This record gives sequence, structure tokens and C-alpha cells, in this order.
Amino acid sequence: MKIIFPISLAGRTLLILSVGLTFSHLLSILVFTSEKLEATVVTSEGQVLERMAAVARLLLELPDSQHQPVLVAMNRSGMHFSVEQMTAQESPPIVSDNDESLRRQLEHLIAEPRARVVAVRMTEPDWNHQQGSLHRLLYAVEVAIIRLMHDTVMDQELQAWVDLPAGHRLFLSTHPADNHVPLFRHATISVSIMTGAILFFSLIITRHLTIPFARIVRAADTFGQDVYAVPLPEEGAVEIVSMARAFNRMNRRIREFVEDRLRMIAAISHDLRTPLTKLKLLAEFVGDETTRARLVATMDEMEAMLTATLSLARDATTMEPKQRVNLSSLLLSICENLRDIGHTVSFLETDKQPCLCRPLAMKRAMTNLIHNALKYGGSARVFLDRKGEWLSVVIRDPGPGIPEEQWDNVFKPFLRLEPSRSPDTGGVGLGLTIAASVIRDHDGTIIFAHPPEGGFEVRVQLPEVTKKN
Repeated sequence: MKIIFPISLAGRTLLILSVGLTFSHLLSILVFTSEKLEATVVTSEGQVLERMAAVARLLLELPDSQHQPVLVAMNRSGMHFSVEQMTAQESPPIVSDNDESLRRQLEHLIAEPRARVVAVRMTEPDWNHQQGSLHRLLYAVEVAIIRLMHDTVMDQELQAWVDLPAGHRLFLSTHPADNHVPLFRHATISVSIMTGAILFFSLIITRHLTIPFARIVRAADTFGQDVYAVPLPEEGAVEIVSMARAFNRMNRRIREFVEDRLRMIAAISHDLRTPLTKLKLLAEFVGDETTRARLVATMDEMEAMLTATLSLARDATTMEPKQRVNLSSLLLSICENLRDIGHTVSFLETDKQPCLCRPLAMKRAMTNLIHNALKYGGSARVFLDRKGEWLSVVIRDPGPGIPEEQWDNVFKPFLRLEPSRSPDTGGVGLGLTIAASVIRDHDGTIIFAHPPEGGFEVRVQLPEVTKKN
């Protein structure tokens, strides 16, 4: 059977501390309570028989009227004595062959002809605690603890029957289990207080230990979206400081690596413009008009790709700070600018919708998405929608949209679904790449859909300004 174990570090620490410390506290209580039991069981058969013989000799010397008060005074430390009048119908006690040597030994110790040792019997303890088997187990544990500290331990019961003059019979017995302290009677409050204290301080300890891990998880998640995120504070315990420093060093190296690659791409894109310009000049000397037109078109496409790549690399390495922006006003300005140049685009104005974003990057991403809707759908309708802690920018167009099997591929750089290679109809394939990168940087997502009324819908979900980026 599989053992259920907490998943979280805090839960596992709490479980181990509470179980381990509670068990050790319970064991220490057993060691303490075994001290009372020790006075009874740290003995031997010979010592017990000597005490029984001493009691029998004492009673022989005293008158019958004083037997009972003496026995009451001596009934302590797990030993019990009683004198009863014998009857003719009384049957002899049942003993085993192994007890005969004990009987002879007691008879030798008494050494009194007036007393006759009828029988001596060694048995397992007669458990009479009301608490039952659990305390019997604890009794066995206490005896085991005492055996670790003493060589001679006798936890069995010894019973003896000795006939006295005048028809009296003396019954002697040991009851070591009577000196066992019922644990629940004395230790329930102690264990409860100890367990409560363990749980309380364990919660404090686990919370203190897990806060740095939670901070590292948040920092890693933030860094995955923004390579320019604020580094982890290097404070706390020595191990936490070392972990934060290692994490910050890793972030710094990754950021430098990304910046180096982006600068290299930007430099290549920039340097390729010069030979491309020379090729365009040489193309003008090509005699065949058709060939010259194809060469110029191809080089124009290459130049557009270089320009877009250079712009993407420049935007990635130049990170503007995030600001509180009215997203409704930003979308309205984009739509008005597009209408001014002749596009059919509408925006359903709403109340002020604050959004924490990088204004220029967000404007560029929304412009790319709306421009795609205009290019492939002919017109666009834009509106804002709020669902819980999320703002949704919805862009709809009447066109066929992106095939569903291509929804996961359109964000790849330089991927064009439009079969023509003309930049006038298909662009260079970086518009959605740039938009996705910007939206991802703002903890947002882009979702495609085909609404029931037809056409195509692009939904951009962004967190509210109250949600920290």
C-alpha cells in the first residue's frame, strides 16, 4: 500500500517535526513514569522470596489479632498479603512442576515447623488496568526501558500459599503492574501541549524556510517573461543568499547571451543593407525588363525582411519601462490613425480601462494585429471586454482568417500563409511574431476563434493593472 505523504516542502517538514518530536516526547514520558515501576521490578526471585519469608515469620510471632493491621501496613510496593481461614472444601492451588523449586526455597527461608508452604507459583502479570491493551503495551515498553538500565528485572507475578497455625492460610503475591502509571491519566495534557507547540513553531519554521523558495519561483517565472526583471534580493540566511546570488548570476548570463545574439542579428541585418543596395544598382543594368523587375522585387522583399528583423532586434534589446496606460484610449488612437489613411475600422469606446504595459511595444503589437485583420479581412471591429481579472481586446474581421491547423505555427518568424511572396499582400512574416512576443512579455495570451456569426476573431487577454507583472 502506498503511503500518503505531503507534496509540499512545508507539509513534509511539518509532518516530520510533529511526528518525530511528539514520539520523542512520549518516549521521554515513558522513561519518567518507569521510575515508579522500577522500585517493584528491579529485583530477583530470591529477593522476593526473602521478603515473603520475613512476613511469614513476623506473623508467626504476633498474636492473631494483630495480623490484619500489620498486613495492611505492608501491602505496598507491588506486594500484597492476606490471611484467611481455611475451609475443608478449599481446593489446593494449581501449580506447575517448575514451581516446586521455588516452594522448597521459600520453605527453607521460613525455616519454621509451624508454617507449611503449600505452593509457590510464577505467572505472567494479571493485567487489571481499566485502560486495556494500550497500557499493557506501554507497560511492556517501560519494562524494556528498565532492562536497559538494570541487570536484574522481574516483571512476573510470584504467588505463595503458606499455612499458619489455628487453621489460617497466608496468601502472598506480587503485582508489579499495579505500579505502572497509566500514561493517558498523567500525560494527556503534557502531550497535547507539546504537540500544539510543535505544530505552532513548525508552521513558523516551515513558513520561514519556504518563503525564499516561493520568491525564487516567482522570480524565475518573471524572468521567463522579462529578461530585464528586477534581480532577487540577496538577503537572509547564508544558504538563501548563496542561492539568490547564483540565480542572479544565471539571469545575468542569460540576459547577456540574449543581448549578444540580438545585437549580432541587428548588426548582420544592418550590414547586409550595403551589399543589397549595390545589388539593386547593378540590377538596373540588366537588359531584360522582366528579369530586372523580378530581381528588384526580390531585393525589395529582402530589404523589408532586414528592416523588420532589425526593428525586432532593436525592440528586444531596448526595453521601455512599464507604465499605467488607458488601454481604451490607446486602441482608439490606433483605430483613428488607420481610418485617417483610408481603412475601414471601428472601435467601440468604453470607460477607462487601466493596463500596466510598455506603451510603445503594446501599441505596435495591437497595430500589427489590427493591420492583419484589415489586410486579410478588408475591415475590422475592435472592442474591449472584461472577464474577472482579465482584459480582453477583441479584433474581428469578415475574412476567412487563419486555418485552425496553422494556429500554433503562425507565431514562428518569417512564416507566411499567403502564397504570394509580394510584401504588398503577405508582409515578411514577423507581424504576429512581434505581437506574440510583446503580449507574452505582458503576461498575456493571444487566442484565435471563428465566431458563430462568421469571420475571424483574435482575442488578446491581458491582466488588469491590479495584477503585478
